Amino acid sequence: MAQLTGMINISLEELETHLGVRKFPAYVRHCEKQFFNQLNHTMQAVLNLPSVHSIFVSGPTASGKTTFSHRLARLLSDAGRPTRVLSLDDYYRTGPVSFDDAGRPDYESIEMLDTDALVSDLMALFAGQTVSLPTFDFVNRARIFEPEKVVTLHQKDLLIIEGLHGLSDQIIGHLPGREVFGVFIMPWCSFLDGRQLLGSRDLRMLRRISRDVLHRGSTALSTIDYWPMIDHTERQFFPTYLARADRYINSCLSYEFCIIPPLASSRIQESLDQHDQGTLAGSIYLTDRDGYADLPTALQEADELLSACERLPAADPSVIPQESILQEFI
Repeated sequence: MAQLTGMINISLEELETHLGVRKFPAYVRHCEKQFFNQLNHTMQAVLNLPSVHSIFVSGPTASGKTTFSHRLARLLSDAGRPTRVLSLDDYYRTGPVSFDDAGRPDYESIEMLDTDALVSDLMALFAGQTVSLPTFDFVNRARIFEPEKVVTLHQKDLLIIEGLHGLSDQIIGHLPGREVFGVFIMPWCSFLDGRQLLGSRDLRMLRRISRDVLHRGSTALSTIDYWPMIDHTERQFFPTYLARADRYINSCLSYEFCIIPPLASSRIQESLDQHDQGTLAGSIYLTDRDGYADLPTALQEADELLSACERLPAADPSVIPQESILQEFI
């Protein structure tokens, strides 16, 4: 049973001691090395369990599940256990979604996944059969099948399954426990300046804002306005998923407080300016693209995040290594 361990607490004063043309790149390397050590220890744990055929990676949004999974797959493959990665996002249902009372669509609950199709594919793969794996087209909300995703697992092969509900009993409950290794990943941290300015939830929201605006055509206020749906799912499921995991990975990289908050704060300010000017686009999450579920609350949270982010120094994102989990968010 995994537990949250190794919480990262860093103060503004401490962070400022690492700034400088020479010191900051060295600090980046130090933080990335700490994260790599967690990756390496996970690889060794799996290699020491020859009965394991699958690794299920779960964790809340903006925790770095995808990059972690692909980096772990490369390490295991290099160590003699060829490893593929399967994303639960490719098993989204294509039918209608449900909504909360404020009109937010539920893309978070496990009911949005076609777990029957997923389990059927997993059982076939582990039986040595050839399976055509899906890719979910989010634009058209359709599952498509591509020739490069026709997969056969051989005796020594491993499969990493990553996604929000990777450790749900509806999925791993169909597999023998000795063949499964569970990982729960999320940043666990606190940034301080006399008091806590940013916590783990805040950091994940800032990561997601940065990613959504850059890669998903969102506004910062769209992401903030949708967050209550994310909160609801996380409170409901993640204590169980953490307890079900064999290993916890802390995906906070201390140096990111100089990069992610400044990037996200510029997106937040952009949204607030657009709101003041009457040019703010509607939420990408709502069916009615002209509106928001609870704009006053989103505006208040945006102001609070912006106030905290303004206290942090900014560093050039180009210092982030190409293999870093932070590449998901810039």
